[in-house]
Amino acid sequence: MRACLIARRVNFRNRARGKQHTASSVGDSKVIPRSPGRLAATLPWLVVGLGVGNALAAGSGCDAGKWPLSPIQTRFNGPLPALASGDALPALGAPVLVNLSAQSDVVFPHPPGRAAKANPAYAAMVKLGAEPAATYQVTVSGGAWIDVVENGELVRQSGYVRRTDCPGVDKSVRFKTDGGPLTIQISGAYAKTIKLEAARAE
Repeated sequence: MRACLIARRVNFRNRARGKQHTASSVGDSKVIPRSPGRLAATLPWLVVGLGVGNALAAGSGCDAGKWPLSPIQTRFNGPLPALASGDALPALGAPVLVNLSAQSDVVFPHPPGRAAKANPAYAAMVKLGAEPAATYQVTVSGGAWIDVVENGELVRQSGYVRRTDCPGVDKSVRFKTDGGPLTIQISGAYAKTIKLEAARAE
């Protein structure tokens, strides 16, 4: 009987020690810090993930079309000289603010290529003068129809980008010319002013 009691006490002590060892192991697992080597191995993957996110962001909005619009968006946000209908563009690649007139008051060198959808509609024409044969890009900030007239005839569009997720830039249109005096026609505009840039396409 005595031997049996002693055996039970020993067994009880062993079980208690086992529980203490297990609790200690569990507690240690909660406070063990992540090793520096493990952290260093994780950082490159974080950097790669950030790079992919930035690349996706750059590929959306203004730069998701056939050619980027973000540089023009930046230039549109700067101070711009004001022009009226019939004025000459100061220089290629230099954005301007065009004050539009009621479309019925504008005398175009050629009828617009599309009937106005806006009512009332506003319009203007801006002269480029004699330019060598090349592809020219005309970008505007708001809704309007854009034509380029060369030697009294409309120049056919050769490319077109319009982004609804590029604030401050509505569309950019390219025209391939043969060389001659050029006039930009803006018609069917919804607002009384519009930002415009004409440049030679790269």
